[in-house]
Amino acid sequence: MSRATRATWAALGLLLTCVRPGPAGADEIVAAGAVSLRGPLTEIARRFEDLRPEARVQLTFGASSFLAAQIRAGAPVDVFVSADTRIVDDLVAEGLVEPEGHAAFAGNRLVVVARPGLAPRPGSPDELDAPGIRRVAIPNGAVPVGRYAREWLARRGLLDRLAPRFVVTEHARATLAAVDAGHADVAIVYATDARLARAAEPAFEVPADEQPTIVYAAARVGEPTADSAAFFRWLGGPAAREILARAGFRLP
Repeated sequence: MSRATRATWAALGLLLTCVRPGPAGADEIVAAGAVSLRGPLTEIARRFEDLRPEARVQLTFGASSFLAAQIRAGAPVDVFVSADTRIVDDLVAEGLVEPEGHAAFAGNRLVVVARPGLAPRPGSPDELDAPGIRRVAIPNGAVPVGRYAREWLARRGLLDRLAPRFVVTEHARATLAAVDAGHADVAIVYATDARLARAAEPAFEVPADEQPTIVYAAARVGEPTADSAAFFRWLGGPAAREILARAGFRLP
């Protein structure tokens, strides 16, 4: 991608703030990832740069649906890691990702966390409907964790009853933050995000036989360069898998 194109998008503010600088003069790879991957994907990129010093991975994070919208708008993304394979499938159908240019990357599961001091704290799905739970943090249904959570609540017959209590958040990490800050009583979050809670306390894990199938997908966007193709391969390698497992993600 040309420098002019990148500069134009940066000036328009259509990419989120990148979290890591790289060495001057390095070949740049723009990787957009689900915000729930911030920690492990940052470490994966750093390890890649250590082994390929001529390359720099410029990372940007957000809700997968929002990042996909940026790609559709022409944002210069080389590699996209979505928290929902359906979002990548849509990009394939639209011709923005080659059919062979994507692969399963990781898995996750849902848990429920509660604000500190909530009493009684719910210990099962049916207890989410207790009168003392007035605010339930959840992203909108376009955001992967919001879709997964709504699908689970619908199967439990809880969606319509809890919907008036929803505090709608921007993405997965914002959902956890709402409970950390006491702005919501409970939240349905990824298990990997719950491990990062500052104040939120574990309530219960969604039962194994009720867990939605949560699969992250990595995709090459547009015409790959040698470096972006190498980084895409690196995402499926043993070093990346070890980092993901350590962060609590399930491997595909």
